Amino acid sequence: MRYVDTNLARRMEAAEDVPQVEIARVLQRTHPEVGADILEIAGGHAVFAGLNSPVGRAIGLGLDGAVTATQLDEVEAFYKQHNAPSQVDITPVSHGSLLELLKTRGYVLGELNNVMARKLEPGERFEDSVAGVEFRACAPEQVPLWTNTMLRGCFPEDQIPEGWDKLLAPMAQVPNSLATLVWGKENPHPVSPNPGGTRMGQPVACCGGLISRQHGMIALGGTSTLHEYRGRGIQTAAIGQRLNRAIAEGCDLAVVVTLGNTTSQRNAERMGFTLAYSKATVVKKGAGG
Repeated sequence: MRYVDTNLARRMEAAEDVPQVEIARVLQRTHPEVGADILEIAGGHAVFAGLNSPVGRAIGLGLDGAVTATQLDEVEAFYKQHNAPSQVDITPVSHGSLLELLKTRGYVLGELNNVMARKLEPGERFEDSVAGVEFRACAPEQVPLWTNTMLRGCFPEDQIPEGWDKLLAPMAQVPNSLATLVWGKENPHPVSPNPGGTRMGQPVACCGGLISRQHGMIALGGTSTLHEYRGRGIQTAAIGQRLNRAIAEGCDLAVVVTLGNTTSQRNAERMGFTLAYSKATVVKKGAGG
């Protein structure tokens, strides 16, 4: 990946900004009681997608120039009206004014992520299959199944956060979604007839993401795999599936945001992704609900 200037960073930040805006719009239609809201501000968006949602913060601020105190006031007021903490993403190429303002407002580090990216070439082809499973696009009527599979792969069933099914479902409903279900075609325990149940004809994993034609970019969402199917290369093939789709649609940039030193980062590196930059999500201390 070449030197990252503000123009390229703007495209990369869209990998999280575009999905969160679209998710909020879906929630506004399907679950108005959540109170999802969008504020366009300082070259980016502040998004509220429900209390305790994994989605919803200010992304893209400071990539079009200086951020003013008044603009940050608006962001903080936006989250305060939703009884939520003000959260802001800051990158190494965000305008310096944003960092200076955040330093004076009591913000603390909430999360540190790696933005991984790679160029896509026309005609490039990636491995996209694994023995014993089949990848199929998530149909509209399968959104609850996709959501349930995502949650069961990420959490023990007795630890799934309450209400997250409603908050995650829009990830499979946004325009140009790449939501995919991975179906089992064989018993993962062939030696024993039914040890703990078979996954034949049932989803064993799922993945998400979307294509932003405006930015010529694919944003890869997470892949969630049920425990007994891990270590079989499903996540790598799931990346290949989505990259092949993006190339067919004319994208020349792929982006995935991961935590450092994770399987997700290592799988992305195997597919040619490199670290573009690390970015921080900062949270206003003592603010919100």
